[in-house]
Amino acid sequence: MKTKFKVLTLVMMCSLLFIAVACSDDTDNSSTGELGELTIGLMPALDAFPIVLAHYLGYFEDEGLTVHLEPFSSSTNRDAALQAGELDAATVDLIAVGLFVEADLPIRATGETSGRFTLVANEGFYSIEDLAGETVVISYNTAIDFVLDKMVQLAGFELDHIERTIVPAIPERMELLREGQVTAALLPEPWATIAIVDGFYGITNTVEIEFVPFVTAFTDEVLENQPADVQAFYRAYNRAIDYLNATPLEEYFHIMVDVIGFPPDVVDHLILPEFTHNQLPTDDVLDATIEWLQSRELVSEDMTVDDLVSTIAVD
Repeated sequence: MKTKFKVLTLVMMCSLLFIAVACSDDTDNSSTGELGELTIGLMPALDAFPIVLAHYLGYFEDEGLTVHLEPFSSSTNRDAALQAGELDAATVDLIAVGLFVEADLPIRATGETSGRFTLVANEGFYSIEDLAGETVVISYNTAIDFVLDKMVQLAGFELDHIERTIVPAIPERMELLREGQVTAALLPEPWATIAIVDGFYGITNTVEIEFVPFVTAFTDEVLENQPADVQAFYRAYNRAIDYLNATPLEEYFHIMVDVIGFPPDVVDHLILPEFTHNQLPTDDVLDATIEWLQSRELVSEDMTVDDLVSTIAVD
């Protein structure tokens, strides 16, 4: 089992290297057109795919915009690049945005993305009720932690209904789940689909509970100085969404394998979320984000929704 997941991790890392080289080659040969350049940090997840596809299909170039894609295998490295000023934007989540703002890194969400977290469990556990007193493995003070709280609350239980084990690295969470050391785990894609294919049960996910904290966020410097570039970015993004929704998965899944690093054997099992044109997160999600961050004493009491989002791409 351990060998299988070490191989999967290696495949995903190699694929991330592939996109770094491929995107560098593509952007070197493209014209900057009438607009400027943007460097976007991406994690290997579903919500990054419309951006990769817009690049792959030349939609950014059609807008006269040069976009450089920078892949990251960990959120820690992505966050370090943001803090160092190496990125203009990134696929993140609202918890990360709130923490950036609190740390005086001016960045704001410009649109919701179509990511998905799924709560997967061992055989015999088919609901959050079944998880009473059981252990779920998560990462602490992150969107994973935030979403698990919301899932438990929406199911009508107190937060201490379940026990939590903190393990930041996703492959390690998978190992604990497979070895039976924990009952359940809250996982992003493609890990959740891999677990389900291998016999674990998907109890619920962020799409089912209609609670989506995933976003693309731009730095305030770009929002203030390159508004036309941001708007062009989202025009291309929306074109990619139209392509995704009109095209069978098998026609473009090779891009997910080669560029993002999804394992080929999940193609017959992966259920994509509904991809939508760019829009801001709902008020409920934004309010819940601030409330949760403040309850954990991670941000100041005077943080507001305006600190988290910009309407530049939806006005």
